[in-house]
Amino acid sequence: MDFIILTPRLPGTSKVEHPAGNITVRRFGPTRIPPKPTPRRFSAGRDWIGRFARLLNLRAVSKRTSFDLIHVHRPPLIELAYFVARRGQIAPFQRLTCRLNRLPGGRSPRVLTDHGLFVMPSTPNPLDIRWFMEWVLEEFDHVICVDKSGFERANSIVSSDPRKFGDLGLHHIPQPMDTKSFSPSPMPDSRDLIVGYSGRWERDGMFILQSLVGQHLPRVRYIVSGGATDRDLAAYAPTFLGQGIEVRANLLGREELVQFYRDIHILVDFYRGDGCGRSVLEAMACGRPVIRTQSRDTHPVADGETGYLVDSDAAAYARLLREIADDKEQLEKIGRRARSIVEGEYSSDHVLASLEKLYRDCITHR
Repeated sequence: MDFIILTPRLPGTSKVEHPAGNITVRRFGPTRIPPKPTPRRFSAGRDWIGRFARLLNLRAVSKRTSFDLIHVHRPPLIELAYFVARRGQIAPFQRLTCRLNRLPGGRSPRVLTDHGLFVMPSTPNPLDIRWFMEWVLEEFDHVICVDKSGFERANSIVSSDPRKFGDLGLHHIPQPMDTKSFSPSPMPDSRDLIVGYSGRWERDGMFILQSLVGQHLPRVRYIVSGGATDRDLAAYAPTFLGQGIEVRANLLGREELVQFYRDIHILVDFYRGDGCGRSVLEAMACGRPVIRTQSRDTHPVADGETGYLVDSDAAAYARLLREIADDKEQLEKIGRRARSIVEGEYSSDHVLASLEKLYRDCITHR
């Protein structure tokens, strides 16, 4: 199989890249610029202009690209769906949103992988976006949900009106993990408990990390990684420049990221919705347990088995960190179980085999 990857252009990247013999990456603009520490005047309007410009360029690139199957990992203007949902159930705006998110592709099979749309009602500020979910299920021939709760919600929508969704193929295929690069290693030889964070800094749970750092818990240190814009770095600098905390933001190299997990005893994740992010799986693949906020679906984090589940407040996280600070042996046991479940369910060999079968079925029965 030959693959063409269409993706927005980021600063410092080329328009075209060939990372492997059968892979071509084509990046379209305008270049997506991260926000600056000081908000620009009319920045929100400029951001929306940039989104629509990228959508138009994506459409143009798609029309010029020949393919037998299109696999979408994100509706191109999904932000518009959230924007419209916040303004109520206005049918004309909903129809316009769906139309703008439709990509050209003729009659080629269409596959979409959902990385959070169908779990959105479980987030702290739920939006009524079922209308957009239904459009996605109607628009694509196959929809893949990486989270079990997302698959269950999508399946309940389909089951409520089977005729409406025709021959849709609905699948639960988790996101693949490179369990060879992200592999177990001995816990750090440190008397202190080293706590890691590797999520996006704009997530609303960062206030918990700020509070934990500010409490100066005895024998607890932090290494903070994850994606941070200049604005994020400026906002958190007063908190993250003290003793007992090391910042390694925006790690891009795989070796650096793997080393981050090797240097910690446990990862904290403050996401309050269903499912889990990639950093959770990476930590577990490296044999590191995870502390995360309780929700309906926290798989593969199970309390006391592959990690810990706590309430969404700094006091609960602090209380648990104090309890486990002197029990490194238990952390190692939980880390081994975490590695085992990720290796069994999320390994690249297992997941990519499922994707290849889906691709070949699509092309055969197109």
